[in-house]
Amino acid sequence: MLNLIRKYNETWIIKSILWTIIIAFLGTIFYSWGMGGVPGSRGGVVATVEGININYSEYDKTFNNLVNFYRNQFRNQFSDEMIIRLDLKKQALDALIQKNLLLLEAEKQNIGVSDEELRKHIQRIPGFQKDGAFNEEFYNRYLRNQRLVPLEFEESQREQLILTKIEDIIKSNTKVSESEVLQAFKADEEKVKLDYVIVPRNHFVLPEDEKISDAELQGFFEKDKQRFEIPEQFKVQYIKVEPKALAEGIVPDDEDIKDYYDTRISDFKIKKMFEASHILIKPDTSKVELGDSASEEDKLKAAEEEAKTIIDDLLKQIHSGSDFAELAKEHSEDPGSGAKGGSLGEFTKGTMVKEFGEALAKLKVGEISEPVKTIFGYHIIRLDGVKEAKTKTLEDVEVKDSIIKSLKQSKSRQKARRIVSRIYKNTKKSGSFVEAAKEKNIEVKESEFFSRQKRNLVDVGTVPEFYNAAFILAEKDISEPVNTFEASYLISMVERKASYIPQLDEVREEVNNTLLKKKNSDYAKAKYKAIQDKFVGSTDLETVAKEQGLKVKKTPFFSASDSIPGIGNIQDIKDQVFDLAPGKAASVTALKQLYLVRVKERKEAPVPDQKQKDDIYSRLQRQKGDAVFKDWLKSLRERSEVLIDETLL
Repeated sequence: MLNLIRKYNETWIIKSILWTIIIAFLGTIFYSWGMGGVPGSRGGVVATVEGININYSEYDKTFNNLVNFYRNQFRNQFSDEMIIRLDLKKQALDALIQKNLLLLEAEKQNIGVSDEELRKHIQRIPGFQKDGAFNEEFYNRYLRNQRLVPLEFEESQREQLILTKIEDIIKSNTKVSESEVLQAFKADEEKVKLDYVIVPRNHFVLPEDEKISDAELQGFFEKDKQRFEIPEQFKVQYIKVEPKALAEGIVPDDEDIKDYYDTRISDFKIKKMFEASHILIKPDTSKVELGDSASEEDKLKAAEEEAKTIIDDLLKQIHSGSDFAELAKEHSEDPGSGAKGGSLGEFTKGTMVKEFGEALAKLKVGEISEPVKTIFGYHIIRLDGVKEAKTKTLEDVEVKDSIIKSLKQSKSRQKARRIVSRIYKNTKKSGSFVEAAKEKNIEVKESEFFSRQKRNLVDVGTVPEFYNAAFILAEKDISEPVNTFEASYLISMVERKASYIPQLDEVREEVNNTLLKKKNSDYAKAKYKAIQDKFVGSTDLETVAKEQGLKVKKTPFFSASDSIPGIGNIQDIKDQVFDLAPGKAASVTALKQLYLVRVKERKEAPVPDQKQKDDIYSRLQRQKGDAVFKDWLKSLRERSEVLIDETLL
């Protein structure tokens, strides 16, 4: 996913994905993490919305929750680079501004939530249910675990329901015209097939004998000194208490174990599992001999008939006593399972494509299906085993061990936070950070200098919560406890160095690399321009490819709503090729690469039936509803007084 964001972060699809993620985050933030900030928080007011304060601690908590949200989404792909690329600081503040704007608007429109609506909503939350009914014990246990009082949680839920109501009101007025439906159907169903060549970003590089003179380097530096500014730098003392170092001394009791199991019983439910084998035969148009005049549809139809004949023959051999596994090894065109006798291993319901899953559900263990057609080809399926859904009990040693492990992790995190909190309080009393840490036998470490742009301390890594807390400290100040999943910290600012414009010798290597990169880019652009001018006039893709030592590649049919196979979802290319007749060509520079494309074949969209129209209408209404709500929010913000203290971000 991170590579996808790096590659296409300027395209409509990624912007749409990120908007969906933020909507999902806003829809869960108050349930998952409570109400956010507290009055009298450190750091002052980060923003005001129509005179209503957003405290720094509320912003900081929302930012950290958003970071955790993305960390859970992307797991080991998540990085500090992602925080910057996605501008999570701005997203966190925008979320709080949006919340306050919506609540104010709801108040103006007299949109509220009754106690009865609130009660029914809370009772329907899955985490508070047992056997399909609201369980008060689960509810109270959740509040205890989150350190919330009922009123605090219930008011946060009331706010969330109000936010949902006003969003639904705005979206409910969205209309979709007949022409929009037909246009969307055309985008889905009209298809083209391309020949293309990609001239990669590093295809043209300056000749090795191209030198950068001192005068040229000095001139480049003098023209744009600000670009090479040395940013503000920070040096801190800090303590780090890791829960894993405290876990050994923690022994959860039986009551804690039982409470954990009852609260998270859904975690111990095992879905129904299937074990199956299959033989796959794929239609292959390259093996069909119909002559050059045959259409692609005729070739595909003939290839499917050939695949069906082969699969029917294999099924007859199986019914005659031939070994399923041996036939799979010899004939199956699924490279993953064929070598294993067709075995697909174990998988849950819904893992396989719809047609495969439906056929599998009709089989008894040991039975073999009739030929099944899917998007991959024709299958013969054998059901090898079924494991029914069940819930693991607390008597299961594996379950109990996993609970004990989780409890030790949770309690050790709590202990680490208590230790750091005590050191913080003792520092406030005594005025000595080092002495307060020494009393608890915790080592105080001193960092090297780091900046907002370069922050990767060896003992800390790229933990955003640590650096965000450090950046707002004045010299000799001490932070409040900084708690993450992995560790708890306390930070004292030792020294802050102001930013400055360096001399050339101090940043010579960086300036040289920047200039070299620019010259390479200019050189490549000039070469690209020469190729484009020659190609668009002739459409001779094969000659261009041969001259550049590249290969002409081909796409299958794709629609305007698809990503281009082998190329990606580059809208500029799609905008051009769907306006071109077969044989016509276009060139596009995108993602620092040159794409030369020629339309090989077009397939016009058919006339949609009523069901297709209805499906597209529903999809467009959802999409337009999101867009209308987004635009309305933008307009609401523009006409509201929103003040932001950028120095606290």
